[in-house]
Amino acid sequence: IMLHSTLALSLLLIAVTSNLAMAIKKEKRAPQTLSRGWGDEITWVQTYEEGLYQAKKSNKPLMVIHHLEDCQYCQALKKAFAENEEIQEMAQNNFIMLNLMHETTDKNLSPDGQYVPRIMFV
Repeated sequence: IMLHSTLALSLLLIAVTSNLAMAIKKEKRAPQTLSRGWGDEITWVQTYEEGLYQAKKSNKPLMVIHHLEDCQYCQALKKAFAENEEIQEMAQNNFIMLNLMHETTDKNLSPDGQYVPRIMFV
């Protein structure tokens, strides 16, 4: 009976530990890349200034995507953008890419308003 109890307790501990480990793993999110879900294969710049510099240097237009995490239309656009291979390839090869999750006071980045999602080409 002692062996049976020890075995049962061991199995219970293993089950609890593995469930806890899975819960912890789910909590831990992968480090947020500059892609923010828009396409991990795309080279993203971090700031508007860096984007302008890279655009001038490479002679490619800068594509700026303004979006917010809790916006359903932004999420829908992000999903369509990320899942389309042709768009991903074009974004990587033909543009300097920047996505911003915060609004800006720079009038150049909001010539027609502060709505999201908003895509601008510079």
